[in-house]
Amino acid sequence: MKFSTRYTASKEKQEQIIEDAPRSMRIGYIKGILGKFVSESSRYSSASTPLDAYDVHLAFTALIRDEADPWDYSHESAWEGLTTHLKDCKWYEFYDFVEMLGKQLLEKDDLTPFSESDYFKQHQHALNALFQEDSIGWSLNENSELYRSTPKALADRSKRAEELLTDRFATARIHFQKATSYLYRHPVDEANSIKEIVSAIESVARVLHPNCSTLGDAIKVMRNDQRYSRHLIEAIEKLYVFSNATPLVRHGHSEGERPKLSEAELSLHVGIAFIRYLIEAGGKSA
Repeated sequence: MKFSTRYTASKEKQEQIIEDAPRSMRIGYIKGILGKFVSESSRYSSASTPLDAYDVHLAFTALIRDEADPWDYSHESAWEGLTTHLKDCKWYEFYDFVEMLGKQLLEKDDLTPFSESDYFKQHQHALNALFQEDSIGWSLNENSELYRSTPKALADRSKRAEELLTDRFATARIHFQKATSYLYRHPVDEANSIKEIVSAIESVARVLHPNCSTLGDAIKVMRNDQRYSRHLIEAIEKLYVFSNATPLVRHGHSEGERPKLSEAELSLHVGIAFIRYLIEAGGKSA
């Protein structure tokens, strides 16, 4: 499913999605990245440019169901036609192109398995660096699909939390990974992201307090445990109550307004902090 199709599906679900591909970023991509992979002046690709502008532009117009006009071009003017089209197309069509080109480079890599060039990874690395430099909220993954990226500081905290979830916390790690996946894939699934991060907290709490069968039971125990701050345990309880009361999340009703993206993001990042806190505090002797 191409980017614009995923975007349309998300709009129908009234999800908030970053809606921009600034012209300055597009120009940066064209001048700094595209020419390394798409031939600018020849009908035929060379060793340094695995793809041809004419063929790439034909594939792009077919992908977005566009006509050649007003991008009237020949083999000789294919680069100009392609780059003009990229600068003027809708923002989500530009991202369609980025994903399409990555997939073409993946195919090129597969056709030349003994080549020292890894075209896709070069394109992925350069594109993601450009996105980060221009504060664009997307990243290209290994399948050449764009997903919402996380600010580096939050990503680092998330990674450290995941590293704690090993051995006896392995089940919590699975819930944690699902929570992250639901929030940073498209279409976004806010309800399941909230459900999974709360399940991760519950799993950690049950490991630390094996006599408890639910997070609610664990909260009652931890509230009277001097290792924990009573006020922070009350904050965990508020998140637990929110997840149980919100439509489509855990025990919430199936009818009603679905959780907002901002609520899912807050739940995930607060949940990360709670997981780290419980493991730190609960690992100490009572």
